Amino acid sequence: MPILNSTGFLVKAMNEKIVFGQYYNSDSWIHRLDPRTKLIAVFLYMISLFIIKNVYILSGILVFTLVIIATSKIPLLKFLNSLKMVSFILLFTFFFQLIFRKDGTLLMTLSFNMDIINALIIVFLLVFYFLSKKFIKNLRTLLFTFILLLSFFIQYKMNYSYTLFSYNIRIYDSGLLMSLYIVLRIISLLFISSLLTLTTKPTDLNNGLEAILKPLKYLGVKVSTLTMMISIALRFIPTLINEAEKILKAQASRGVDFKEGKIGAKVMQIISLLVPMFVIAYKRAYDLADAMEARGYIPDAPRTSVNELKYQMKDYVTLAFCVLLLSATIIVRICYAL
Repeated sequence: MPILNSTGFLVKAMNEKIVFGQYYNSDSWIHRLDPRTKLIAVFLYMISLFIIKNVYILSGILVFTLVIIATSKIPLLKFLNSLKMVSFILLFTFFFQLIFRKDGTLLMTLSFNMDIINALIIVFLLVFYFLSKKFIKNLRTLLFTFILLLSFFIQYKMNYSYTLFSYNIRIYDSGLLMSLYIVLRIISLLFISSLLTLTTKPTDLNNGLEAILKPLKYLGVKVSTLTMMISIALRFIPTLINEAEKILKAQASRGVDFKEGKIGAKVMQIISLLVPMFVIAYKRAYDLADAMEARGYIPDAPRTSVNELKYQMKDYVTLAFCVLLLSATIIVRICYAL
């Protein structure tokens, strides 16, 4: 039973973390937008994020993104789940830029002392972190961050015995601004891309993308084939997750525990998952190709759509706002160098 429980937790975590490709059914104004509008708006929004270099403006854009998310009638937890997979990278990038970037104005200097008792306490905290994975399965990144900060606090405030070594950390304004700049940009990009997939059905996304890329046909690009590949890939994400769940349960019934074991054993366990996943994906792709061929599907043949895409007033207003946002960011960047 413990093995089944850990496997069930792993499957649940996979379903919660993979937000891209999932659709959340609701009746918000964003759901009712034309898929072409959403694709173009997200593209313009992302360009604006890469143009802006000012942390305060990026913070305002992130707040505006959260306001849009609040109007989408989608739980904020869905968007926060998209941050779980990159939370460690975000934290590592933040501290790396904060500590090792040395240009600009010096904000503060922190002096740390490591003695024997401090070293023992830090070792104890690290051992506790690695042993706690059996009991604390959620928020591991947050726990690691807390232990890391606590370790620095112990070296900064507590001195008990003979000092083994000392070191200083200098924090500059450029390092702090760059850290915030990178984190704010990545979070905004993740939120807006998740908003696109959560509010747009894969079929609508495919139709919208095909309509936008239609002019590329004159350059010899097979747009219908390309968009069909993207649509099938998005459609297969939840299918493969369900198949992975079945394989994990089958492996758990045979005594395999993906949470325990040495590195070599874990590698073999992952292989035992990847091999059947590859076989199942290949078989499903082969069956799908036979089904499409049996129904007379021809990739380059002209076809019509059941749901014709039509722009409405709200689509024009959304596009006009995104164009104004992009224009404003360009003007601010050129005139004010922000």
